[in-house]
Amino acid sequence: MSFLNNLPIAIVGVGALGSEVCRQLAQNKFTDVLIIDPDRLEEHNVRCSTIFQGIAERNGTKVFREFKVNLALNEIHRCFALSWNGFTTEIADVDLSLLASTRLILSCTDSTLARVETTRVARILGIPMIDVGVMGHEIAVGRVAWFAANSGAACYLCGISEKRRSEILSYAASSSLGCRTHEEFPSMTGVLNTVRETAATMLSFIQRWQMFISLDHSFAVRLQLDQAEEWSQLHLNLPRSATCPWHEKETGIWLSIPEDRPICESFPDEKLCLQLLWPQCLTARCSRCGARSEPQRRVPWVRRKAVCTSCGARGTCEPIEVIDALASNDVRAELTPRQLGLPKQELYFFRRCFVPTKKDFDEPVS
Repeated sequence: MSFLNNLPIAIVGVGALGSEVCRQLAQNKFTDVLIIDPDRLEEHNVRCSTIFQGIAERNGTKVFREFKVNLALNEIHRCFALSWNGFTTEIADVDLSLLASTRLILSCTDSTLARVETTRVARILGIPMIDVGVMGHEIAVGRVAWFAANSGAACYLCGISEKRRSEILSYAASSSLGCRTHEEFPSMTGVLNTVRETAATMLSFIQRWQMFISLDHSFAVRLQLDQAEEWSQLHLNLPRSATCPWHEKETGIWLSIPEDRPICESFPDEKLCLQLLWPQCLTARCSRCGARSEPQRRVPWVRRKAVCTSCGARGTCEPIEVIDALASNDVRAELTPRQLGLPKQELYFFRRCFVPTKKDFDEPVS
């Protein structure tokens, strides 16, 4: 077995394209694979997925009550005798300590926000990321992009227009939206041959991992079926955006925090702040009925998935109380990560910041 077969890989998104990537990796005997997807199987996932087609043919419509991750893991084990692992959650809620040993992240989602969240994880951990996508509406066009781990190389966020970038980051990290809301395009499942060709191109990237890992730049390949029914490839270098906010490395340390211990007891220095990767919504208000709730979940999760406890509407909750950092003397630091509803994880980032103490106020100004 070659070195590559033992390469630790994380796959984010197990829809039509992600499941085909799983099938090709399993067929090539990759043994250390982690798959991540929070959703249950939908009909549009089946049409362009060999794995899900077989499952649906054997089990009928009841498969649409199951999580895609669990279905894929069982099928990979049944067909290829491989024991992979998986999480039925969003990438932003996966414990970073569980991803720290990963050497490559594959982004196979059809959501811009999920790609941004995946990029954030890859940048923090210093892991290269391959992002793939296919055009929908029966168009035979695919894209495979290699994003180098080098801080000077372009990341996925660099390729988004400043207006769109501002909209997405505001949606994911702000307590106010202004007059615009984040919108996603319809699911882009493409056509079966495009899905397979795009997944095969991603596999070729992985097989050249040892060559690509030394690159200090990012690039992409655009796939298109020409009139002769042959696949053509257009290679593009991806430039870093001077305005992208994710290239300046913050000074700080990563530390493990017990889930049921007061956060203030875990501070190594009173001059440090605990910086959350994504702002946490403590209180929200339903835009439909005005009812307040305490979701204690990440801001984008609240906006997309929270259900109003009063009127039952989904996606109508707007954050009105948000935290993105905690100082050692913050009253909320007396709570545990579990009490604050923070995603279950061990590693947290403590950055240098000015935290005023009584001594600072008592000392005369020179």
